[in-house]
Amino acid sequence: MKVNIDFDGKEQSTNLTFYHDQFNTDRDYNVAISIVQTFCADFDMDPELEVEDFKEIIIKSGEKESQKFTFIIDEEGIEVDVEGNV
Repeated sequence: MKVNIDFDGKEQSTNLTFYHDQFNTDRDYNVAISIVQTFCADFDMDPELEVEDFKEIIIKSGEKESQKFTFIIDEEGIEVDVEGNV
């Protein structure tokens, strides 16, 4: 799975950018969930993500004419950019 990982040491955050074309099977979604959970563990977070959550995110970012979406993870929580602006 292709995912861009960007660490910002100054802001103490991690951006994980996923691309729509990387999601073809439920296994792909589960791998992506594992990746997000791994980076969230650095901030003592345990997000309850499911395959359906990722499918919704892909639909929303597609509506914004984006082919990617980014999880922004920092000490304050987790956020998803569906417009591909990050």
